[in-house]
Amino acid sequence: MNLKKIILISLVILLSASLLSAAYTKKPSPARRSTAQTFLKGDMFVTPQVGFNSWAVPFGVNFEYAMTENIGIGGTVMLWFWSDEGFSATVIAPAAEVAYHFTQLKVDKLDLSAGGGLGWAIYSSSGGGGTGGIYPFILLNGRYFFNPKIAVNLRFNVSFGTWGSAGGTVGVTFRI
Repeated sequence: MNLKKIILISLVILLSASLLSAAYTKKPSPARRSTAQTFLKGDMFVTPQVGFNSWAVPFGVNFEYAMTENIGIGGTVMLWFWSDEGFSATVIAPAAEVAYHFTQLKVDKLDLSAGGGLGWAIYSSSGGGGTGGIYPFILLNGRYFFNPKIAVNLRFNVSFGTWGSAGGTVGVTFRI
C-alpha cells in the first residue's frame, strides 16, 4: 500500500471519527420532534458507509443538511482501491446531491428519499494512467431510526456517462 492510499484512508477514518463524536454531543432537541419525525428543517446527518458494486468495494462518507421540511442538500465522497497482479488503481469520487424526503408518509422511524446529483470521478493507476470525469446520478435512499440520533441507511444509485454504473451503500447515519 503506497503512502497516498494510507493518507486517504487515514483522512476518511479521522473525518468519520470526528463526525461520530459530534453526533454524541448533547444538544437540545427541538420541542416539536416526535419519534415519527425523522427529517426536519435544520437537521444535519452524517453517514459513514460501505458500498457494493461489481468491481470493487468502496467506502466513504455522506453529509446531508435539511434545507426545508422535504429538501436535503449535501455531498458524498467515496473511495475505491483495488489491485490485481501488479496493477493497482484508485478512484476518488466527490459528489454534490439533492434529495426530496417523503415526510408526508409519516411512517414511524422511517425516512425515505429520492434525488440526484453530479459527481466527479478522479482515477489514477499504477500504469501511469489517470483521468477523471463528471457523472450525473439518481438515488433512492432509506433510513430507519433506532433512536432520534442513530439510523441504519440503505442507498441505491445509478450513474450515467463514461463513469456510469449501478450500486449501493449501507451505513449508519448520525443526526448531528
